[in-house]
Amino acid sequence: MGIVFTRLFSSLFGNKEARILVLGLDNAGKTTILYRLQMGEVVSTIPTIGFNVETVQYNNIKFQVWDLGGQTSIRVIHLGIYENHVRPYWRCYFPNTQAIIYVVDSSDTERLVIAKEEFHAILEEEELKGAVVLIFANKQV
Repeated sequence: MGIVFTRLFSSLFGNKEARILVLGLDNAGKTTILYRLQMGEVVSTIPTIGFNVETVQYNNIKFQVWDLGGQTSIRVIHLGIYENHVRPYWRCYFPNTQAIIYVVDSSDTERLVIAKEEFHAILEEEELKGAVVLIFANKQV
């Protein structure tokens, strides 16, 4: 897994640091991926309330990886009858982000539409316009 990320980001960033956000719905596997990258092993996790941040060093790249909680209460606030939504919590972490890893739980077919809507909303965010995006289809059978 690390080789894929290194090849992708080394061509983009060279020898420096990169700020990466790991986003997706709750229970998609974001924290497991973060700790697999950092420690090289799968660890047991609990739902993330808030965020986890770890520095992952690989060759000439130092990744500052932010894993943000994906519960509905964290990522979306519905306003009024129009169902407009904003990402007040996630949005705080968008500035200075060079890359996004968007994790989708491939086995949760009932929420794929919600995952798609959230992803499209992220792509519309002005502060993320220049960020590289990786969609990670997790939990494939």
